[in-house]
Amino acid sequence: MIRVISSLLIGCAASMASAEEKLLSSADIETLFQGATIKGLHYGVETRQYFSTSGLTLWIKEGDATPSEARYKIEDDQYCSSWTGLWAEEEYGCFSVAQDADQGLYYFLSDGFRAPFVLNDGFDLSFD
Repeated sequence: MIRVISSLLIGCAASMASAEEKLLSSADIETLFQGATIKGLHYGVETRQYFSTSGLTLWIKEGDATPSEARYKIEDDQYCSSWTGLWAEEEYGCFSVAQDADQGLYYFLSDGFRAPFVLNDGFDLSFD
């Protein structure tokens, strides 16, 4: 699966000049994420992240035994998450979310960070 995603990313990089990306609004991000799982590639490792409707998110990377839990919120046209622990003081990091509709890809974006993902409906933290 990593090879497939890596090949997809190489193809995306080659056509970046022609790809048209749209930054999503808060309403778009909320509709996209709530109750869904995304499948991504972060620093060369496959990841899965589930977004509950309650504001809880679960994130796991390939090779992990269990997922990490965090809070998330959507505000000011960004996805924000707090990984400081469910009971600790909240410290949110925020990302814009862009869509490349032509290629069916989305990206988390912040300064110096660009992480691709695809959407998978429902709860699915498994790796094929």
